[in-house]
Amino acid sequence: MLTGRNRIINKATLGVAQVFLAMWRILVLICCIVLCSRQPLSAAYTPQLDSLSRVIHEQAADSNRVQSLYAYGCMLLPYSMKEAEAAFRQGLQLSRQLSYHKGVADFACYYMYIQDMRGEYAMSLYMVKQAVLIYAALKDTVNQAIAISYCGQEYQQMANFQAAASAYLEAMKLAETARDSVTAGMMLNNLAAVFNTLGDYRKGFIYASQAYQQGIQLKRKLRISAALLNMGQSKLLEGNYDAASDYFNQALLMGRRNGDSLLVLNALTNQARVLSELSQHTLALQTYKKALLIAQDDPGPENLMLLYMGYAQALHKTGDYTLSDQYLQKTIQLAKTYHSGDELRRAYLTASDNMAAQHRYEAAFRMRKAYEALNDSLVGRNTRSNVQQLETQYLTEKKDRDLAEKKLLLAKKDLELQRKNIWIGVFLCGVLLLLAGCIFIWQRLQHRHHLQQQRLQRMEIEKTMQVLEAMMQGEEKERTRLSKDLHDGVGGMLSAVKMHFWALKYERSYLQQDKGFNHALNMLDDAIGEVRKTAHNLMPEILARMGLAGALEFFCNNVSHSRELQISCYTFGTMQRFKGNFELSIYRLVQELINNIIKHAKATEALVQITQHEELLTITVEDNGIGFENVARMNNGMGLKNLESRTAALNGHLTLTATPGCGTTVYMEFNIAIMQLMELQPTF
Repeated sequence: MLTGRNRIINKATLGVAQVFLAMWRILVLICCIVLCSRQPLSAAYTPQLDSLSRVIHEQAADSNRVQSLYAYGCMLLPYSMKEAEAAFRQGLQLSRQLSYHKGVADFACYYMYIQDMRGEYAMSLYMVKQAVLIYAALKDTVNQAIAISYCGQEYQQMANFQAAASAYLEAMKLAETARDSVTAGMMLNNLAAVFNTLGDYRKGFIYASQAYQQGIQLKRKLRISAALLNMGQSKLLEGNYDAASDYFNQALLMGRRNGDSLLVLNALTNQARVLSELSQHTLALQTYKKALLIAQDDPGPENLMLLYMGYAQALHKTGDYTLSDQYLQKTIQLAKTYHSGDELRRAYLTASDNMAAQHRYEAAFRMRKAYEALNDSLVGRNTRSNVQQLETQYLTEKKDRDLAEKKLLLAKKDLELQRKNIWIGVFLCGVLLLLAGCIFIWQRLQHRHHLQQQRLQRMEIEKTMQVLEAMMQGEEKERTRLSKDLHDGVGGMLSAVKMHFWALKYERSYLQQDKGFNHALNMLDDAIGEVRKTAHNLMPEILARMGLAGALEFFCNNVSHSRELQISCYTFGTMQRFKGNFELSIYRLVQELINNIIKHAKATEALVQITQHEELLTITVEDNGIGFENVARMNNGMGLKNLESRTAALNGHLTLTATPGCGTTVYMEFNIAIMQLMELQPTF
């Protein structure tokens, strides 16, 4: 019997252009390997199943028991579907009771195997997308990448190859970010297969080559063998049969050297197709027969479908239509059983050609209609010229066989055409209704996803603002303490010293004419003034009285006094009052920018402009200083990053422009639509 690990190996080694949709189910079982200690999955492991069952019953109702239930369900797959489903559902129920979100997401990844066996691809896709959102919220990048790759498999099963390629690319990007080489390498091979199916063989070969090189570097035989088959498929579909044969021979030798019968089987199947394309029919049939001998060990339905289909096509080319019919019927039966729509579609087409070659036009016409209907649902609408041609052949055969019934046949033809038109109308109406339903569901899902993204972003912004507000409150408390210490402590001591010096000046008349003593008194006055200005800057009471614009103008005038730097402040528009924390945050931002100008710019002039226009508040701070020689290096500084983060937390955006020798301009823009305007308070 084929174990779960061998099914995973088979998934990695199948050729993609013909096998991609058939083999995707096997990849689903990788979750059992990733999350269940990478044990082979087989119904033959009865002792292990019994042991795990006893462990589950003895475990407490916690997250470990959830994972044990999932592991138990994986060991039951694919032979005991009902028991596996029951184990998965128990794990889901327990996860919900425990609010174990990862367990809920894990359920979707495990349960999709069962859903896909039932053909419930859309529901499986929806559940796996929800799992992606949960993993993203939990910041579990590895499992998020795996879940996205499962979305790609669902898209692929529904023949939406472009969406599948997009999902695989996203999964590969996340896997590379998380340094998960297993998932990243798997995505390379999957992408190679998708691009081969879409007809872009060059890209398919490029991705397969990358997977091959990565497999060589990491010494992963499974990835190397899958890449060889993918590269061979690219060259085969491209028409370069010599190169394709070379890659398939390498895979064949590798399979024989490693004792991998599944790899040997797939390499032989693909090699036989190359021989058939080269019209070497005898060698092709011999190669297919070797593969059939290996397939007696139950390689799995996916491999059998590919083998039977290729063998039937080779028999058709040699004229053995009867035996070809037998293998085509086996392929159709397997495809229906395992819901393999792509293989069923191609089997219908080959069966139609085979019946037409036997002059069984009526049966060929029915097969062709079945192919067209399934082809429309999988890969879009195609022209129906072949169906009309088979129909004409069928009617011509009837006409030649019995000329006496010509009028009756014409009447039947008209009736058939009418019925056909009716059915086409019904079919088109059904397609339109289905399309409308899909569009509605897609819009609902997109809307729900958009709302959830907005909710997450809003929560993130609120959290950032809370942290910033707490930091600012702490900073303001410290500034208030320092202001009081400077004003009441140092300022008071300096004032006392000044009074003492003045007393000495009048007690000793000779000091009144002493220039050094008078100069010391002037310096003491300057020190007292600087202490007062510093204290007021640390605790801007003027901000509460005059508002943001008035406080900034006062601060600029205060800084410009007795300095070589002259700072001008202008206000445009009617400035309203905002919440106290918002005004204080803006005041501190401008204050820090001006302090940077004083410390580093070597400027003689600076300008602060404040503008409020409807829901937009803009502030520009510029100087005529030395600017910056390396803006990119400056952008990596902690000071600028701090300013940018504080601006972003206030729902704003900061842009800095610097030119060496021409000064620096900082432009800040704030969306005040979400800010709650406070009522204008009287100014005392």
